[in-house]
Amino acid sequence: MMFRQSAGMTSAPDARILLSLAAIIGVVVFVIDALTPLDIAIAVLYVVVVLLVASTGSRQAAIATAATCVALTLLAFAMSHDENYSGGSIARCIVSLLAIGTTSFLALRNQANTSRLQEQIQLLNLTHDAIVAYDMNDRITFWNQGAEALYGWSAQQAIGQRIHELTRTSSAIPLDELRDEVVRKGRWEGELQRVRSDGSTVVVSSRFALWRDDKGRPCAVLATNNDITERKRMEAELQRQQEELRATIDAIPGMVWSSSRDGELSYINRRWNELGITLGENGGGVWTSIVHPDDWPAMQAAWRGAIATGKPFENVSRIRHSNGTYRWMHIGAEPLRDADGRILRWYGVNTDIEERKQAEQALERSEAFLSDAQRLSRTGSIGTRLPAGDMWWSDEVYRIFEYAPDYTPGMELIVARTHPDDLELVRQAWDRELAGAPYVDVEHRLLMPDGRVKHVHYVAHLAAPQSAAIEYVGALMDVTERQVAQEALDRSTAELAHVTRVTMLGELAASIAHEVTQPLAAIVTAGDAASRWLNRAKPDLAEVGQSIGQMVRDAKRASDVIRQIRAMAQKRDPSQAVLDVNGIVRESIELVRRELDAARVELEARYVEPPPLVCGDRVQLQQVVINLVMNGVQAMSGVTGRARRMRVGTRRFDEHYGQVFVEDSGTGISEENVGRLFNAFFTTKPDGMGMGLSICRSIVEAHGGRIWAESQQGQGATVQFVLPVDKGYCDEQR
Repeated sequence: MMFRQSAGMTSAPDARILLSLAAIIGVVVFVIDALTPLDIAIAVLYVVVVLLVASTGSRQAAIATAATCVALTLLAFAMSHDENYSGGSIARCIVSLLAIGTTSFLALRNQANTSRLQEQIQLLNLTHDAIVAYDMNDRITFWNQGAEALYGWSAQQAIGQRIHELTRTSSAIPLDELRDEVVRKGRWEGELQRVRSDGSTVVVSSRFALWRDDKGRPCAVLATNNDITERKRMEAELQRQQEELRATIDAIPGMVWSSSRDGELSYINRRWNELGITLGENGGGVWTSIVHPDDWPAMQAAWRGAIATGKPFENVSRIRHSNGTYRWMHIGAEPLRDADGRILRWYGVNTDIEERKQAEQALERSEAFLSDAQRLSRTGSIGTRLPAGDMWWSDEVYRIFEYAPDYTPGMELIVARTHPDDLELVRQAWDRELAGAPYVDVEHRLLMPDGRVKHVHYVAHLAAPQSAAIEYVGALMDVTERQVAQEALDRSTAELAHVTRVTMLGELAASIAHEVTQPLAAIVTAGDAASRWLNRAKPDLAEVGQSIGQMVRDAKRASDVIRQIRAMAQKRDPSQAVLDVNGIVRESIELVRRELDAARVELEARYVEPPPLVCGDRVQLQQVVINLVMNGVQAMSGVTGRARRMRVGTRRFDEHYGQVFVEDSGTGISEENVGRLFNAFFTTKPDGMGMGLSICRSIVEAHGGRIWAESQQGQGATVQFVLPVDKGYCDEQR
């Protein structure tokens, strides 16, 4: 028997109306029954009063009403009859009482059934499930509170509506087939999509049960529905995440895999398939088929050890690709453990390191080549990080300092090997690095424990820092052999220059004799004049003093000439002094004055003021000027039909250099010979040795300068050199 949700307690306003109506009917029936002579069972109408009161749902009111109606019936019977009671009236009274009693009994039983039904409805309302009952025409006959909460319609709105029209039900199978299956099987279970009263869509898990009557005819369907919208959303999100995770794993540039606790391969990602590798029935056999035979024993031993100990697995082996080539791969795996620490599975990834392996091999080759190159060139690398003072030395640096490789590099080790006389140079270079100088360049000596002396050259530049620290990258070169060779070359050059000067003095013998004879003759003449002034009757002392002064002046001049000749002829080491470039040029011109006159050369001398001051050796620089002047004289020896002019002078090249130039009007230098003019043993003279200009270049460059020639063939030549202006360096050397 189906029931409607409206079969509950009557509401308070309706109960008052029913009670009022029952009271009115009761009064009317009593008045008619008691005061009218009608010979009928009027009291039977009290059953209407009992039914009206019983419909309010109050059991106590129904019992009280039934008792009241019985009492009114008896009272009315007594009032409407005298002592003579007829059998008919008594029978009518008894019928009325039976009717009231029977009706009251049935009403109270119906109330009890209704109460039990209401309790069952309340129990159904306590569940969170949406419970709906509808007949075979799909019209709703029961709609619990769970249904109200799920779909949004109240029971009053829903009862009587067609369930599938109200909720716009959609299913994976047509609704007609769903009904047929419910009728055929008596039940159905599945998922439905419905629309709530607010228009939102909800997914429910529904279970249908068919109710049949005693004859087996289908009467109604009881459906329970659970909201699984959130679960479906979470399942969809979980599915999306799983697909995204799988896509992510497939997109990883590595061969991802998993295995059972005993190492049996059970999963591989798409990267394996791209390499032509598939997971067969025997997962363990995959490794033996793809790992290089030379690498398999070591990998197998490492894998077994990891499984036995539970420690992470790591190995580097060559893996075969689909084209048959092998590539180096890093194979790593970590165990997945349960709460008790037992291994459940292994998860691993194979990363292609072929390029890295090749780079490492190339780096090893490069490091080997660099080490050999540094050993051959005797040049080591030094990295320094400041202000901490951390250092990195190459093997060659250890060999240069003669320290064992287990020593920790540091400034204290460098100081310990530095020559005592050069400690200040090394400390100054270190201070420049601490100050962040962009470039450091220093040459100094090392004093080895056995007394040997090494010459080293250290250069470093400020690297682009990756942090707040200052970093220098430098090179340390062992230049001992070069220094020894340079010193030997300097000695040879000095000796050759000395020979050249002596030879030049021989060539200038006539000029030197003239320069010496002239002041000597002047001394003799002045002495004769002084003697005559003294032999007069009255000696003229003033004239005598004047003649003696001339004698002293000419004697000094002769002495200076002899001193210069002796200095040029003397064999000695170069000395450094602050020199007036103008004075060097003047003195040099005086020594070759006679050759200039003999060759009929018109000399024009120009000197810049103030004169440039340079740091150098006077004799060597005079040798350069004399050589250039004599070369210019010889270049003009074949000039005829025009004047032989020479311009010699000094000028400022820039703020850092002073310049000396010698310009002749000779035949000039061919373009082919200009570039070779200062090379050793190159000469354009038939009897020349080709050493003069080469020695000039060595002297100028040893003074930190530069020498070059400019010429247009047939229009003379200009040979010039520049020297750095002294800025206190000579004082530091002294």
